[in-house]
Amino acid sequence: MSYPVLAQGPLPGSESLAFCLRLRAGSEVEYQRRHDELWPDMRQALLDAGMLHYEIHLEPQSLLLFIFMVRRSDHSMGALPQNPAWQRWQHYMADILIQDHGLPLRVPLQRMFWMQSEPL
Repeated sequence: MSYPVLAQGPLPGSESLAFCLRLRAGSEVEYQRRHDELWPDMRQALLDAGMLHYEIHLEPQSLLLFIFMVRRSDHSMGALPQNPAWQRWQHYMADILIQDHGLPLRVPLQRMFWMQSEPL
């Protein structure tokens, strides 16, 4: 399993990471529906673990999902696999994401450029 590359986050005390997942063909609408109906306990698990910002974008030709997240530097996301909501979510999503040893296949991305505006 590969892990994302970490980088300094946009906020003090944060880190950002980006990676890709691959969606199974024909699952685009279902993937969107499931995320539109994200379970409250899954959302809370992510927030409790230190998630500050989470985006997912689809490149429709390749079915690559681009994930960008910002989390607290002192996050506890390593404990998420023991969380029952996380476990249920992984099982729930397994049929529509390409898997690697029982988890979504992650392709890490390296930040090549970053620009941020001056504070207002």
